[in-house]
Order: sequence, then structure tokens, then C-alpha cells
Amino acid sequence: MGQPALSQAIANLEGIAGVKLITRTTRSLKLTPAGEVFYKDAQRVLDTNKRLMKNIALWSNSAQGKISILAIPSIAHFQLPEIVKKYRATYPDVAIEVHDNTDLQLRHMLDAGEGDFAFISKTSKDTDLKYLPILKDPLRWIGLKSDPLAAKKKIELKDMQDRQLIVLRQGAIREMVEPLLSKIKSPLPMIEVDQQSTLIGMVAAGLGISFLPSLSCQSWANPETTHRALSFGDFHRIIQITRYVDQDLMPCVTEFIKLYLRNIQDSKFNSKDGVEIITVEDAAIVKFLN
Repeated sequence: MGQPALSQAIANLEGIAGVKLITRTTRSLKLTPAGEVFYKDAQRVLDTNKRLMKNIALWSNSAQGKISILAIPSIAHFQLPEIVKKYRATYPDVAIEVHDNTDLQLRHMLDAGEGDFAFISKTSKDTDLKYLPILKDPLRWIGLKSDPLAAKKKIELKDMQDRQLIVLRQGAIREMVEPLLSKIKSPLPMIEVDQQSTLIGMVAAGLGISFLPSLSCQSWANPETTHRALSFGDFHRIIQITRYVDQDLMPCVTEFIKLYLRNIQDSKFNSKDGVEIITVEDAAIVKFLN
């Protein structure tokens, strides 16, 4: 800054302050007592501004923030641990919380603003929501490893006649299983439970057979049980990432979703026991995140 501009800037500052800040002579230039106080306060303001800009830059670079993930149990148990581990290796200062629950409960939580996004399998016609389909998860038979049916690669409809069925009492998986139950038409009264862990425990105890989506079979693995594909029908669920249209995603959240989408292409997840990766175009990802 040239001398005339500097002198004008000081004069303007003193006009705003209403007091002399700098004593000027032909031979010296020094701060007045008011100028000393003003200078110290100005330094604190500038330091605070620097910290402010540094901290907000961490948010914009995904290095700081909080991610609240809502997920059905099979995704939370089987996929998220590896993704969270990779994410924390790059962004250790980002707080992450995972709520694993049923589709219906996750939807209620999403409506209440308790999560940034959700992994769910049940959709609605709500225009306030965005959906990004990511996985096709087929239904599988579950039984004891000692069951003669376990020797087969695929289970046929006739194999399940007159067998004791153990099913979830309600929820998205029960709705998925219902068309299959109508085909089996077992004369035996079903055993109904609320939790997937209880269902697996019942099967492991030799009480009967059951059906769960592939990812659920893998996340609730038991040394006594095994699972096989069905040779008939096309019983499956579509798992998708869901979020509200009017909710702005922070950079750390969008980076997590991008990391997840990159990693599910990995062979560890790809075509695992019939699970199919749904190809998502870049344009669809951009549209979902923005």
C-alpha cells in the first residue's frame, strides 16, 4: 500500500474508532494508549478469524463432522464394519454413529431427522425422498447342516412340504416371505418370532426350517445352520440408500456414501451367495447426493 493510501486508511479507521490510534510526527510513528488496546484486540479478532476459517475448511474437506447412518441389521452387520474402518483410516476426526433397526423403525427415525441417510429395503411413493438402489438380495432357505436338504445346491418347492416353518412375525422380510408361504401351504402351524437372531436360534435347535435374505443369512451365521438358494420363483428385496430431498448432506457424509459405493464393487461383496450389485451410473450418484 502506498503512503497516501495508508494515511487515508488510518484516518478512516480513527474516524470509525472516534479516537486517535497513532501519533505521527515527521520523525516518528507510534501507537497511542487507545491504539495499543485496539491493536491487541485486533490481533485476537484476526486470530479467531483464522481459527474459524481453518475449522470450517476441515468441514468442507470432509476432515471434520458427524455422520449418522440408519441401516437394516444385515447391512450394519455384514458391510458397514469394513466401510467404517476404511473411512476412519482417512478421516479419524469424523464422528460416526450407526443405528441398526427394522425398515419401519428406520423410516420413523428418518422422518424425525435422526439420520443423514438410510439403508432400507422398503420404499414408498413419498416424493420428499430420494432412492438409490444398490443391491438385489434374494431369499434363501435356512436349515441345519445335518438336514438332508443341506446336501442340495438348490431347494425345490416340494422339499419343503410338511416341514415345520419358522418365520418372522412382521416387517419387510415377513412381507417378502409371504408369497413363498402361500406356495408351500404347510399344514403345520408356523412358529413366529420377532427377531432374526431368535429365528436362527430356533433353526439351530432343530425346531424347523426358515427363510431369510442372503445378507441376513450371512450376518446371522450359526455353526449349526446353513443356507441354500431356492430353485423356483424370484423372491428378493431391493436394498437402497434413502434420504430426504430437502436435507443438505455435509461433505463428510457424501464422502462416506461415495466410499461405500466404490467398495461394494469389491469381490468380497459382489455376487455373494446370490447378492447382486446394481450398477449405479455416475449421473445417478450426483443427482442423489445433490
